[in-house]
Amino acid sequence: MNLFKTLENLIDRPETLGAPERPEGLGRAGLLGYFAGTLGLFTFLRMQSAIPPGLASFLFVLLFVLGANFFFAGVMHLFMDLTGARGSAARLFLAFGCSDYLLTLLVPMGFFSGLGLLGGFIWLCLGFLAVIYARVRLVRRLYPVSINKALLSVWLPYAGFSVIFFSAFVYGLVWLVWLVV
Repeated sequence: MNLFKTLENLIDRPETLGAPERPEGLGRAGLLGYFAGTLGLFTFLRMQSAIPPGLASFLFVLLFVLGANFFFAGVMHLFMDLTGARGSAARLFLAFGCSDYLLTLLVPMGFFSGLGLLGGFIWLCLGFLAVIYARVRLVRRLYPVSINKALLSVWLPYAGFSVIFFSAFVYGLVWLVWLVV
């Protein structure tokens, strides 16, 4: 089964994601989705001159995306399991890869940013909101839960990651002021 057929089955019949058997081709589609989404993200960040060029830089971004999504899928599965919803963490990780195909839309958004239609940060936020919306839909299909519980399970790891990032930023800022004074 080819990639497009697998994605078509997931879009047309999303209930196959929660079926007892894993949909055929989900592994290839998910991992290729991570690669394609990371390539779109990398291209967008290069258009904004936010990261250095080169294969090593792309591989670093790819490893970061894979590691973060593996961690997020594990935390979401743990949350769902603790609240009584049953599903598969491996299937959730691969389904998140399928949602990362939406990050390829960042390439035309980078061109729009270059034209000055909106700032790069706004386009990046719009791209990530599309991915988060798709992930909420996927969590609802994989775990039989309400929209509120799916939204909470998707936002909790991102919120925790943001708190850690901003705490480290504030700590670094305080440390820098302490060094200057």
